Amino acid sequence: MTAFTRVNAILAREMEAETTISLEWYAILLMLAQSEEAAMRPSDLADQIGLSRSATTRLVDRLESDGLVERCACGSDRRGTFVLLTPRGEEVFKGAGRVHLRGIDEHVGSHLTGDELAQLAALLGKLADSVGGDALSTLSPSAAL
Repeated sequence: MTAFTRVNAILAREMEAETTISLEWYAILLMLAQSEEAAMRPSDLADQIGLSRSATTRLVDRLESDGLVERCACGSDRRGTFVLLTPRGEEVFKGAGRVHLRGIDEHVGSHLTGDELAQLAALLGKLADSVGGDALSTLSPSAAL
């Protein structure tokens, strides 16, 4: 918990200092970018990020007002909506991704060997799968850019 908290705080500071978004916003953009057609239902976003539906709605509202995402009606369910990544959101995501991945490399990767990194990735993926759901990121760092 200590390592996660410390690294997360550093990554959050770097994200806010070097981009126009927070680490929390980046997490939403990441999930959308990795989803099919860069779109997800708001309830699925809430489940993936671990926030309440109301907190996720507020986050999506702010992302939408900044032009990073948009809502659209679900064709198969007239009551449902999808949150879509906009072209501007994709551009912001890619720039923030470079900052985030550089930070992970600097604050995590540089302290571990290649074998340790592979083992850490395997263990975290296994843990994510066992506690109900997909890992937030299934892409390699180079594929995310």
